[in-house]
Amino acid sequence: MIEYLKIAVRNISQRKLRSWLTIIGVIIGIGAIISLISISNGMEHAITEQFESFDTDLITITPSNFRGPGSSSGEFTDKEVDAIRKISGLKHVTPMIMSSAKISFHNQDKYLSVMAYEATSESEDMWEDFGFEINKGRFPREGQGKVVGLGARAATDLFDDELHVRNNIYIDDIKFKVTGIADEIGNAQDDNAIFMPLDTAKELFNKTNYGFIIAVVNEGVDVDKMADRVEKKMSRLRDEEEFQVMTATEMLATVGTILGILQLVLVGIAGISLLVGAVGIMNTMYTSVMERTREIGVMKAIGATNRSIMTIFLFEAGIIGIIGGTAGAAIGTGIAQVVGFVASNMALPLPLKVIIEWKLIGYCIAFAFGLGALSGFLPARSAAKMKPADSLRYE
Repeated sequence: MIEYLKIAVRNISQRKLRSWLTIIGVIIGIGAIISLISISNGMEHAITEQFESFDTDLITITPSNFRGPGSSSGEFTDKEVDAIRKISGLKHVTPMIMSSAKISFHNQDKYLSVMAYEATSESEDMWEDFGFEINKGRFPREGQGKVVGLGARAATDLFDDELHVRNNIYIDDIKFKVTGIADEIGNAQDDNAIFMPLDTAKELFNKTNYGFIIAVVNEGVDVDKMADRVEKKMSRLRDEEEFQVMTATEMLATVGTILGILQLVLVGIAGISLLVGAVGIMNTMYTSVMERTREIGVMKAIGATNRSIMTIFLFEAGIIGIIGGTAGAAIGTGIAQVVGFVASNMALPLPLKVIIEWKLIGYCIAFAFGLGALSGFLPARSAAKMKPADSLRYE
């Protein structure tokens, strides 16, 4: 076996350019698979971690066509908010407005999400239920005028100069005073947000209705049953297809399904490039068999068996696969790490932590070796079936 391996390595090294061009196809396929799976695993972990940090007693009511900040279709009215508040078993019912706006501070402009909430005397309890802790000052209440609270990163990372309580900022060129700054909670969308009372947001964005509603269930009350009650109440007020009621658990399951489908599609795309690499190995091996016809005849004439010839060519194809798999794993890991580093320095909605699984790397390298050997099987079989007399006469 050692001699077979030496012969295979020698044959690959004698055809460096062709061998490396073939190896590159495997590198691209394996590198793409490892980087895409690692990044998607990181996304899934970040989303799961974020949902786990939420209070599991939260119920979110959104329009079915809700598209995030700035979306206005299907907004909720005061009548619908009041109807939900009459359901027993809910601790807080909070209508909210979310919109994008230009935020200016010390001659710098940023476009951030502004989240408006019903800022009443119960607001502090509400923020605690949402997982927020106020680090400095206090978040504004209704009737205080043009004042805002800031997420942790909105205060420290987004502008060259750090924002502090009592600083003035401009939102869509209107002056606001900062009254409070929250602790970082790990959700970039909230950590980068600006928070203001509903009455101020309605005036600023010319809105009368609400983008979504968040309800907090009383302790000890079944969240799923409460979600059903909210859904029945809402269905009396509007068509069931115009809204959706989701608990944190349901939202996590939905996101997990979407990410699973996305990962499958990405791996499928990467698999196409790996298939091209496999065809490249097969083509290289067939070319090698034709070029070494006389050599095969000589080996058979001095006693080499069909099995020996086939083993040499399988080794050669497998080595091409394992070299490509190892290099692809290294490159794919590097790409994933670079993406993770860049993402960690950007204000993304969720903190992306790339997860490198050593089992995945091992499986991919083993798969590349198997793919190489499988791709070389037909050429190796063709070489093994050659007759010595015909091979020696080949020119």
